[in-house]
Amino acid sequence: MIDLRRELLNLDSREIEVTFRDLFPRLDTGKVKTQFRILESESPHKTVLNVALAMWSQKGYESALQENGFWEEENQAFSGHCHQCTPALGLALNTLGFRVSYLEGFRVEERIVVSGKPERVSPEEEANRVMRGQFCAIGRIPYCCLEVSVKNEPFYISGKHIKPDQLGRPSALLTPVCYRNLAGAFCHPLNRGKSGIYLDNIIPAENSKGTDFSKMIVWRKQTEKDTMPEYFASYLRMNLVD
Repeated sequence: MIDLRRELLNLDSREIEVTFRDLFPRLDTGKVKTQFRILESESPHKTVLNVALAMWSQKGYESALQENGFWEEENQAFSGHCHQCTPALGLALNTLGFRVSYLEGFRVEERIVVSGKPERVSPEEEANRVMRGQFCAIGRIPYCCLEVSVKNEPFYISGKHIKPDQLGRPSALLTPVCYRNLAGAFCHPLNRGKSGIYLDNIIPAENSKGTDFSKMIVWRKQTEKDTMPEYFASYLRMNLVD
């Protein structure tokens, strides 16, 4: 069984294979398939959206952790963290036939767009005093996302930031600048030319050849309360397999 704690502490850029049972030690794949099969649509993008919303509205995240366990024993109770949302959403989508990867990352300096180098922001610069100590212990300001392959094209999702509103309608919790140009089944309500679910990889593969970003995904995070977006780069690609 893979040692995920050790893997996450190694900040070298790399790719590994992780089984869902590494993440969910009591995994009951059959039950998960039954739970989400009803959400399938003729459009794969609509299926992705349906599942992402149901993980909140139908308490999919809670049940994923409660029924299947979680690799971090101290975090088996769902608290809304992205490191819980990402693998749980990946599990649900995988049971419907999607190829998924869990991308763990760290915050990087905004000047990466100009310099072309992933300069990591020191966790000592974290503004939240409560979290600063935890981030210093792991050597990074963390964030993660899920890569979902739709018709062999990669799309990136922060499950934490796509939720249904009180009427059950999709709600994008990040600002439009964080998302790619419109693709899929949901446009951003504040900019209809942008997706409301898929994050923008700001350094596409065709522009990263020969650079430190050749194996990284770089994305933004900005909620309504944030004056400026933060930038994050993936360092560990975990291809999730049965």
